Amino acid sequence: MNKALKAFEVPIKNGLIRIFLRISSVTCTFENDAPDFIDVEDDHPKLRVIPEAGITELTDAFNTMLELNINNRQSSGDRLVWEVEAGGIWFDIPMEEVKQIWVSEFSFHIESEKPRYLAYYIKDVDHKIEWLQKDEKSGEIRSLSVHRKSFKPNPLTDRESYSGAEIIRCADMIGRAAKKIDIRTGSALVKFNTDKGRLESLIIGIAEKLGYEVSPLDKDTIAKQNERDHSVSHMISLK
Repeated sequence: MNKALKAFEVPIKNGLIRIFLRISSVTCTFENDAPDFIDVEDDHPKLRVIPEAGITELTDAFNTMLELNINNRQSSGDRLVWEVEAGGIWFDIPMEEVKQIWVSEFSFHIESEKPRYLAYYIKDVDHKIEWLQKDEKSGEIRSLSVHRKSFKPNPLTDRESYSGAEIIRCADMIGRAAKKIDIRTGSALVKFNTDKGRLESLIIGIAEKLGYEVSPLDKDTIAKQNERDHSVSHMISLK
């Protein structure tokens, strides 16, 4: 049975609220260091959902990694689209803790079966939080409220390591992007070469230290700009 379906079948205990973090799809690019004998379609990676600090004290649901299945119809080239086999993560918490979950952000990491050869760089995660509640008339568990979340790349951490040349290159890209900021709006749409996502956290981290906010654009905005012959990937804004 799909684990996501259980969120609508397992009874909710009195005094608790059921939260369902529904993950519809995960889009990423990848690097394969051994393409002659390793095929990405033979890999069975798993998705780790990383909540903000304090959430793990409310539930241990995030200790489970989620199975991923490749969507061959939407994947092409080095762009992969994965479907989450379980549909997401659900758990029950007291009413007073709901706000903390509702406003929190989630990070995501794809872990390969063959991490020595395959690396995945997440570009987008289609996810939303649903408040599930038992309908008094029908007795069925239904979605009472939905809050769609926007994907944000993982923040820069001490575990990441970059060469001096990479740091200089990212700082240079940020400097050139900052010159394009429109004073009237305080922002600009720009193109960053993130090395298939590997440098994205570094770019965002350096920009933040310099007083800018860098955020990836959604695929619809990128497509619309491409139609105008504008190659863009991110928005840079004054903080």
